[in-house]
Amino acid sequence: MALDKRVREVTQAAAELFSRRGFPETSMEEVARAANLSKGGMYHYFTSKTEILFSILSDFMDQVLGDVESRLEAAKGPEDKLASLVRHHVQTYVDHMHAARVLLKEANNLPQKHLKKIHEKERCYYRAVEEIVRDLLGPNAGKPVLTAATFSLLGMCNWIYSWYDPEGPVDPEQLSRIIMAIFTGGIRGVPATGGGE
Repeated sequence: MALDKRVREVTQAAAELFSRRGFPETSMEEVARAANLSKGGMYHYFTSKTEILFSILSDFMDQVLGDVESRLEAAKGPEDKLASLVRHHVQTYVDHMHAARVLLKEANNLPQKHLKKIHEKERCYYRAVEEIVRDLLGPNAGKPVLTAATFSLLGMCNWIYSWYDPEGPVDPEQLSRIIMAIFTGGIRGVPATGGGE
């Protein structure tokens, strides 16, 4: 669901503060100041800091998921599907670097009911990635190998927030191609079975 322009200004300001300083260390007053709002004006949009955190993470996962199904349907073959997914993943993380860091570092500050909703979106995305990796590995790959390969790919994509500089010499498209080359080149050497199902 698209966020209201003013709400997005608040969540973007909060995401930057949470990613730089940490969620527990950031006050509502600091978020209000960063968003050019009075503290009272802030409460017009959000009743609590936790609500802001949930909004940041829920919206970010919606961006990651995007129109994943239609994009994959338009692709030809598993490598093309994976390339499309990796490009979208990298670009989304580059465009929302603070939110990406907040997801990986601060999500556990959410109450269980909100965290469960974020985890549901993450699982939905994981299943989409896993399906492509299964096609690349072939029908004889065991579940442990499939799981390890899928999480390895997600690790390469997710952790770019910790080192990647979008202003540096490697642009997002080049980074996507590098990830694809490493993963698809390496996956061909993965043994088909990994013990158990």
